[in-house]
Amino acid sequence: ANEAKSAGVPDTPESRINFFVSKVKKNLHVVLAFSPVGDTFRTRARRFPGLVNSTVIDQFHPWPRDALVSVAERFLKDVEMSVDESPDEV
Repeated sequence: ANEAKSAGVPDTPESRINFFVSKVKKNLHVVLAFSPVGDTFRTRARRFPGLVNSTVIDQFHPWPRDALVSVAERFLKDVEMSVDESPDEV
């Protein structure tokens, strides 16, 4: 109620509901987790295209140690480190 008043929203149920809905629309984020393995994900994507339209799909899998080291070395190759901060000791 204080936030609505400070935003200048009239003190009526309809105005407060509209204020609340506008805040929800602006701030609501939804995270869905599906396994990409098998036909289930493909079937759901076909049945409910809104799940994948205008969305970001991130797939996270464990990285092998050599891949992690390779990326770290690439990004740190131009960083100057003192003797006691050598890459082998970090």
